Amino acid sequence: MIADQPLEKRRYRLAQHYLSKLRAAETTYHYGHENCEDALALFDQEWPQIKQWHDWSVAHADEDDEMAALCKEFSQVGAELLVVRLHPEERLQWLEAGLAAARSLRDQPAEMVHLYLLARTLRRTGPFDKALDAAQQALVMARQLKNRLYIAKLLNVLGGIFYFQNAYELAQQNYEQALALSKELQEKHEIGLSVNGLGTIAQMQGDFAHAYSFVSEYLEISEANGQPYNICMALRNLSMITMYMGHAQAATQYAERCVGLCEVIGFHVCLVGVLVILGDLASAQGNFTEARDYYLRSLEISRQINHPTNEAFVLCQLGRLFRQFGDIPTSLEHLEPALYLSNRLQERWYTATALVEMVATFRVGGDIPQARLKLLEGLEIACEIDSSAIHLIYLLEAALVWPAQGQTVEASVWMGALKENFRFLAAESHLDYDNLYHKLETELGPTQFAAAIERGKSLDVGSLLQEIWQELKSSPNRP
Repeated sequence: MIADQPLEKRRYRLAQHYLSKLRAAETTYHYGHENCEDALALFDQEWPQIKQWHDWSVAHADEDDEMAALCKEFSQVGAELLVVRLHPEERLQWLEAGLAAARSLRDQPAEMVHLYLLARTLRRTGPFDKALDAAQQALVMARQLKNRLYIAKLLNVLGGIFYFQNAYELAQQNYEQALALSKELQEKHEIGLSVNGLGTIAQMQGDFAHAYSFVSEYLEISEANGQPYNICMALRNLSMITMYMGHAQAATQYAERCVGLCEVIGFHVCLVGVLVILGDLASAQGNFTEARDYYLRSLEISRQINHPTNEAFVLCQLGRLFRQFGDIPTSLEHLEPALYLSNRLQERWYTATALVEMVATFRVGGDIPQARLKLLEGLEIACEIDSSAIHLIYLLEAALVWPAQGQTVEASVWMGALKENFRFLAAESHLDYDNLYHKLETELGPTQFAAAIERGKSLDVGSLLQEIWQELKSSPNRP
């Protein structure tokens, strides 16, 4: 026992002392507003000792119940602060050690909390099957314990997991259940997470008006609670939505505010995403150097904090940027590692994005056979993703490729489907759409082109993509 070992007893007291420091910082953080900066400052000041004594508790957790309880408390007490401050891999190490300690103590409530926190972390980093397993285990426990708050929390986490797996219907069902329960409990924080989740689904499906409404509510709740982590996430999401809606000024204002807050609190996981948005906005305005610098800064930080999904995405954006400015070799130099990384991560959305950017780069470079091959490869994935935005980008790329092989009428019909669903087409694709529209109208003549457009308006985009995929499969090497 610790009581029989004077040196170990002193160490145990020191560990408890720094656990109390972590608890005090977390408590201050939960007060919100200006208290959050004070909490983060306290955390940063005490962090070396907190980490040292946490690691000591992990090393001795299997010696007796007192040490196991200490280990469990370290990972549970500072949950929100550790989200902001620790890299995901280190956070996972803390949680896995705490979970093992909770299980050794047969402490089911603590086990439930650790599984929830593990699932919440893994939904961002993957693997998603592990995230799903942790969330489902925790949900069973929450129901056994009749803990309605954690039922709501876990439904929100499950919504996020299904979202990142592109299972948007399941994601929406879980978010809606979480929202209903959170409203019953009057849990504003969880209400905010639910509406934000519903907003991200609406955005992915191209319903930007509803997305903006949902995420604006999330921002309002987060500002009322004074939680900078959630404010950052809301600002980042609003900047993306308004960018897709074509409101560049509003998008820039949201993004710049987000960057400022992320830098103040050191929230790098959010910072890397919003830097990409600022790069996209600069690119849309033709500011190559500014866009490149935003992307490269995001790429550097992503690698520093080991954020591979954002690394893959920003490589795609760099590939697009260099293509827009005519540098095809450099575009491919970025898109090839983006595709490799996305495949390694088994991230279908990022893989589909990398492939459609490669289609565009080969097309612009005049290599239509390679563009067709990448379109074939990408469509196999894109057809399985429940996203109007992804589907329309792929249909537009097919419409851009087809005239190069003499199939102007087919491309014009597809333009009708694109026109009918234009509200779901990302703003970054509007220029390509406009240029192709006028080119096809000139080549076919106004009367024939108008007839093709009318035919296309009644067509289902998903069915069209399946037909294009089948045609590519039957003749992938057609010039």
